Amino acid sequence: MRDEDRLREKRQISLEDRQVWALGFSAVLLLGGVFVVGVLTGRRMAAEVRPQASDFRPQVTAPVPSAPPGVAALPSTPQPEEKVAEKEKEKEKEKEKAQGRAPTVVPAPRPATVIPAPPPAVQVASVVPVMLTPAPHDVGEFTVQIGASQDRAEAQRMESKARAAGLKPYVVEADLGSKGTWYRVRVGAFKDKAAASRFRTDVEREMRGPAVVMASR
Repeated sequence: MRDEDRLREKRQISLEDRQVWALGFSAVLLLGGVFVVGVLTGRRMAAEVRPQASDFRPQVTAPVPSAPPGVAALPSTPQPEEKVAEKEKEKEKEKEKAQGRAPTVVPAPRPATVIPAPPPAVQVASVVPVMLTPAPHDVGEFTVQIGASQDRAEAQRMESKARAAGLKPYVVEADLGSKGTWYRVRVGAFKDKAAASRFRTDVEREMRGPAVVMASR
């Protein structure tokens, strides 16, 4: 019985060893298959990426075809309008010279003429003498004098003031020799001095200024 048991144990051990080796071999095969699949997948991805990477290469522009003989080459870059206009003018001048004509010269614009403003009109003072009211025919013995001046215009202003106050003034021109000519502005004609004095009070009230009783002659 013991021998049979030993044989059975040996058989079991041998079976277990075979299973371990089989499992190990199958694991190695599985890893190898995964590795091969990974390599193949990486190569495909690299093949797809390479054409895209080639796009980053510098692009070579095609050479500009040269102009045929006898024809002026066109400028490669656009030029400003001013330079183009200058070149056209130069070409026109060259054509005119070739035809034996003098180049046309554009005359410069004439400066605008400035007309000065007329001088202001000068006002000339009037030389017409100021009209004064002459004395009446009957001046009486006494009168009331409201003022006197050597300036004819000033005498006229005093006369106008008295007339505006409701009085009837007149002006007497008196030549005093070395003292010059005086214009006396007077109001009223009275036979006695008392009547002239009473009237003087009314004149001072109306004129709001002093007045003097004087002899008319």
